[in-house]
Amino acid sequence: MGVTFNSGYGFTAIIVAFLGRLNPIGILLAGLLLALTFIGGEAAQTTLQLPASAIQAFQGMLLFFLLAVDILSNYRVRIGKGVVA
Repeated sequence: MGVTFNSGYGFTAIIVAFLGRLNPIGILLAGLLLALTFIGGEAAQTTLQLPASAIQAFQGMLLFFLLAVDILSNYRVRIGKGVVA
């Protein structure tokens, strides 16, 4: 018997590593957060009849919002008038 590996976990691992900031404790916490979204997503699929893509969209938004916060904080993007230094 061959060992099977579910597809999609590689992308989830990338999200977990990025959310955890490559810190072992952060990766553990991020893994727990994403595990809760998977479990909650499965429960929402059965009780609320949501499609699986809705849960994936939520996880994608979580990643993109974190990326946006990183960009806005690291590059100090300021909205409004003023002199660009």
